[in-house]
Amino acid sequence: MINFGLEGYLGEGLYILAILMILFSMFKRPIAGLYVLVPLIPLQTIRYRLSSYPLGGSFVGIMLLAVMIGLFIKHKSPFAKTPWNKLLLAYCVFTFVSLCLGSLYLNMPLPFLSANDPRFADWREYILMPLFLFVVAAAVENRKQMAILVVLMCVGALALDKSYWSTISDRDFSAYSDDLRDAGAMGYAGVNGLAAFESQFAVFLIALACFDRRRRYRWGYVVLTLVSCFCLMYSFSRAGYLAVVAGLLFLGLVRLRWLLVVMMVFGLLWSSVLPNAVRQRITMTYNSKGGLDHSSETRVNLWEDAMKLFESNMAVGTGFNTYAYMGRIGIYKDTHNYFIKVLVETGLVGFILFVGLIVRFFWTGFMMHWRARDPLAKALGLGLAAWMVCVIVANCFGDRWSFLQVNGYMWVIAGLLARAWVMEKQTDTESLTGDSIAAEPELSPA
Repeated sequence: MINFGLEGYLGEGLYILAILMILFSMFKRPIAGLYVLVPLIPLQTIRYRLSSYPLGGSFVGIMLLAVMIGLFIKHKSPFAKTPWNKLLLAYCVFTFVSLCLGSLYLNMPLPFLSANDPRFADWREYILMPLFLFVVAAAVENRKQMAILVVLMCVGALALDKSYWSTISDRDFSAYSDDLRDAGAMGYAGVNGLAAFESQFAVFLIALACFDRRRRYRWGYVVLTLVSCFCLMYSFSRAGYLAVVAGLLFLGLVRLRWLLVVMMVFGLLWSSVLPNAVRQRITMTYNSKGGLDHSSETRVNLWEDAMKLFESNMAVGTGFNTYAYMGRIGIYKDTHNYFIKVLVETGLVGFILFVGLIVRFFWTGFMMHWRARDPLAKALGLGLAAWMVCVIVANCFGDRWSFLQVNGYMWVIAGLLARAWVMEKQTDTESLTGDSIAAEPELSPA
């Protein structure tokens, strides 16, 4: 819980602010809605406060719609041109077709024939995330607005970290137990979702710090990185640990060679410097007999069972969001590996589209990091590429892709990078006409 002494008025205040910003976004400045929405993306429990008010549960979708209407009124398309348009369109269409196929597989009514189909509701929330990419790319007009959204993402992450530490700070970490774990403001994404977010955002912050020439902002990113890693440490998520290590290794190989030295030193000293509960959590992957612990063994069993199911539906799978309704192994409704889940539910076709999307995000970010002239575009490119490295690792141990509070910032970053991509092309055109304007050197807003 975020406690600034106004807890009793938080829901009401957010609701009033949301109404005002919806109107302001539609009729004045579309970007205003994103200024309110972006810092609240990871704060699922804070957004819960709106659910008791009319249409409050649809706050995210309504705010995005308001921004889109505002863009229409200003004669701008809300579906901006990005490097991923065709691939995203193909992926969205395929997942809907797969959703319908899944209804047939489960002997359920087609999703558009049932007003309360939970699978259709999940698909709708899933597709809402790519919409962030298009809306952000369309609504942002200049570099300053891009930098403001970056700062607002940091504000949201800081609020999440403050909430998390307020929840767990009084717990005894002398020995590990499952009772120590808590999702904080991350809500139903769970503590592993929190860990995935912290690992992904930490490497993104390091990328920002690489290119920001203003000392106070650069150190601000460094401090927030340490705070995120601190919360990650006390999430006790081994997948989160592996994800941040992979992201840091990528940054070390691509940009920061000294980071490799730090990682080597930490690799030698981690058993001495980490809290005892964290050390126990890391080493408990294997039991005293050399076998896997219960959690890891259960994951392996789920993966083996899921792959058997995939072998009988290899082309297009069982259908989008069907595994949770099968009751394959006990109470588990997830394969605990998102890549395997994609294989099972959407087959090879869906898997190729999904992996292609991840690779395309990574490659576009990586190329922008090397080719862009603007430091902000470079930082966003490197940050998105590092984020995708963490995404790959984190999703090998569960679904960390389909939760807005975990992965929503990735789509915002991609939208900002798409806008930076357009601005870079405009700069190239202006340079050819002899009318170029020098790019600003600082990353942060004036």
